[in-house]
Amino acid sequence: MNLLINQQGELCGEVGMNVGHQPMKKQWRFTAIAVTVSGMVGFGGGTISQSWAIEPESNSIPTSDQWIANLNRETETGDRFVGQTTTIERWNGAEADVIDPLLPFANPAPLVAQNRISEFGSDRIEVDVPPGNGERITDIEVRFVDDGNPDGGHTRDFVIRREFDLEPGDRYDPALAAAGLRRLNNLDIVREASVSLEPTESEGDAVMVITVDERRLFTVRFGLSVPHPTSLHGPNEPDTVLPGTERSGGLSGGLQLQLTNLFGINQTFAGGIEAGEHVGSFAISYTNPQVSRTSPIGFAANVFNSREVQTVFNGGDTEVELPNDRDPWVHRFGGGLELFGPLSPNLAIASGFSFQSVTIRDDVFTDDTFLQDELGNDLTFSGGDEDELLTWTVATAWDRRDDPQYPTRGHRFLFRTDQYIPIGEANVFGNRLSANYTQYVPFSLFGFDDGPRTLVLNVQGGTFIGDLPPYEAFSLGGSGSVRGFDNGDVGTGRSFIQATAEYRFPIFDFVAFREEIDIGGTLFVDYANDLGSGDTVLGEPAEVRDKPGDGLGYGVGIRARTPVGPVRVEFGIADTGDTNVIFKIGDRF
Repeated sequence: MNLLINQQGELCGEVGMNVGHQPMKKQWRFTAIAVTVSGMVGFGGGTISQSWAIEPESNSIPTSDQWIANLNRETETGDRFVGQTTTIERWNGAEADVIDPLLPFANPAPLVAQNRISEFGSDRIEVDVPPGNGERITDIEVRFVDDGNPDGGHTRDFVIRREFDLEPGDRYDPALAAAGLRRLNNLDIVREASVSLEPTESEGDAVMVITVDERRLFTVRFGLSVPHPTSLHGPNEPDTVLPGTERSGGLSGGLQLQLTNLFGINQTFAGGIEAGEHVGSFAISYTNPQVSRTSPIGFAANVFNSREVQTVFNGGDTEVELPNDRDPWVHRFGGGLELFGPLSPNLAIASGFSFQSVTIRDDVFTDDTFLQDELGNDLTFSGGDEDELLTWTVATAWDRRDDPQYPTRGHRFLFRTDQYIPIGEANVFGNRLSANYTQYVPFSLFGFDDGPRTLVLNVQGGTFIGDLPPYEAFSLGGSGSVRGFDNGDVGTGRSFIQATAEYRFPIFDFVAFREEIDIGGTLFVDYANDLGSGDTVLGEPAEVRDKPGDGLGYGVGIRARTPVGPVRVEFGIADTGDTNVIFKIGDRF
């Protein structure tokens, strides 16, 4: 919305909107102004509003410096408000001094200010909806387009309409329309959506039109990851802590095929494979994000078979192998069922049961099983050929980041508890607790191009109470832990704590294949400690391999913002003098 002085000298607001397919502008005369801005308050996120009365004779409003000073005084926490130039523009009287060059102004001379309303949270993106005049909604129409052209669409209308808390007969509310549009744009089946109002023959009535551009029904993705939170186990389920550190190094790659929007009701069937030097796995899954029209609860199920050389039984200064001088491979076959859904706009939860059959073998394809390593240390909890594990898991994600893929401010907290229920010969009875907190802070230390400069702070930890099979212990060191060490080379423990500080800054950007690629750099430092718990793991796998139990690493990296997601190359140096190079697709946190 633009604030301007009209020809009569009155302060007005001007908003662009679409009526049908025709753009138009509408003006209102103001007697007061309210400015709503999202930003960082100390180390938290929030939305804060300020307002002032306007004197009709002078049409005066405070300058931006006065506004920010007043905001700092009224912040309850006492922390200073850190304004973002993409959100706050500087103004003084009738002249606008625009800080952010990405916000163009056609006629800057008569402009007093421009306000952009944005909110934090992984479920929230900036959207534009018509302000309306309290029209009565006579109907809600769903229209599908493909590259701007009318299309029949695959999604059933109720799947689109149920994201909005508006129904025919209601008075149009732009806040409810914006909230629904954010939810709709967050669906995997939607590429882009918009809301417009079309007038009817009756004055004061309107048709609310939801226009949807759908994504492709069949997609191919690199990697096997799914979003947090999930309570399922398997190779494509994300780890709450220490992602990927349980897997030995070596070249590997994954591919996931997805058939989305089954039956037009946003259900997904996916199958994935991963193969490499030390891994071979497959997984299939079914997801229904909303089991009924009136319930926000979703359902998912998976079946998997993973085979990998785990770092629990590998690495360290002393090599310990199987009696036949080969590496231990951990084979897992299992599946699970879960329910998931939001508890609030920023809090999601998942809960479910999983079953696994675990054996230790000497290769990716073999029937030979092993109970002990070459030193006589137990590899299975039962002491037999097979451990059966049944777990009930609850996972939560509290997400207040400004962008789920490329966050620059906000925070996220992940928590998970896995309760092992005794079954079979292993009869495992225990509980695994893990938590992960990440804070993104705008921090203009240095950079070489336009773009965000961000300090990322992360702390995570976990512990195991009760029975602990050795292959379920926490592995420290590597790309998801302390960079500079190889995966698992810091330690294997019943408990751990880890902290990271990482500074991200822009370097340059270029265009390739009509896609803009942003290149940035990172400086990082990592530290992890097993809290002296290495000797409490069955078979003492870290102790017999002479792993230190704690480690510090630091280094530099390059990050690329690409169509396939963030790509990072990092060079880490360990406090032992060791070094390693990491290449990954996807964010670390």
